[in-house]
Amino acid sequence: MDAVIFAASFALVSAVLFSLVRLFDRRIRLSMVLLCALLLGLDDLVTGLASTVPALAVFGGGWNWSGKVYSLVLSVVVILALRIDRHAIGLTLKQRSTSLSVLAVLGFIVWGSALGLLFQPSPADAETLIFQLTMPGLAEELVYRGLVPAVLLGALWGRALPQGNYWPVIVGTAIAFGLWHSLAYTKGAFRFDAMSGLFPFIGSLAGGWLRFRTGSLLVPVLGHGLANLAFHVVGGLAAQS
Repeated sequence: MDAVIFAASFALVSAVLFSLVRLFDRRIRLSMVLLCALLLGLDDLVTGLASTVPALAVFGGGWNWSGKVYSLVLSVVVILALRIDRHAIGLTLKQRSTSLSVLAVLGFIVWGSALGLLFQPSPADAETLIFQLTMPGLAEELVYRGLVPAVLLGALWGRALPQGNYWPVIVGTAIAFGLWHSLAYTKGAFRFDAMSGLFPFIGSLAGGWLRFRTGSLLVPVLGHGLANLAFHVVGGLAAQS
C-alpha cells in the first residue's frame, strides 16, 4: 500500500510542478500536464513492483533489475500507444555536435569521479558496477529526458517537437527527477532528504540541456551510466586507500 500511496502522491506533486512550468511555457497544455503526471506515477509504481511483490523480481540479484526492465517496458508501451516519433524522444545516434557530445561524456565522468571522492562509497562488486553502468541511465533518461519532455510539449501522434526555448521543460523535469530521489513514504509518513535529490537535479539540468542541444538521448544515457560507474570505482578506491 505504501508504494501505491507514494506513486499517487508523486503523480500529484508532478501535476502541480508541471502546472507551474506551464506558466513559463504556454505551449504546454493542461491535458499534457496531467498525462505526464500519470506517466511518472505509473513509472514509479512499476519500478517498485519487484520490491513490493517479490514474485515479480524475475531477474533476481541485489539490485532492482526487474523494476528497471518494467520501467523500460512501460516506456515502450507509451511510445507505441501515443505513436511518439523517435526523434521527438531523442532515440537517434546522430549528434548535432560530435565534439560537444564527447566533451559532455567526459564531463559526466569527471562529475561522477568527484562525487565518488567526496562521498567515498564502499567498494562495489561486479553486479553493482554493471547495474549502475546500464539500468539507471537507460530507464531514467528515457522517461525524464525523453518521454516526459516530448509529452509535455505535445509531440504525440507523430508530431515533431515544437521549436523555441526548452529551459522551462528542462528545469521542470530536473526538479521532478530530484524530488523522485529525495521523497519517500514508509509506515504512514513522508520523508524528504534534500541531499539525495540535489545531485540528480544538477545532473538532470546538464542532461536535459544536452538532450535538446545534441538532438539525442545518447549523451544523457552514456553520461548517466558512466558517471555512476566512475562514482563507485573512484569512490571505492578512495575508500580503500
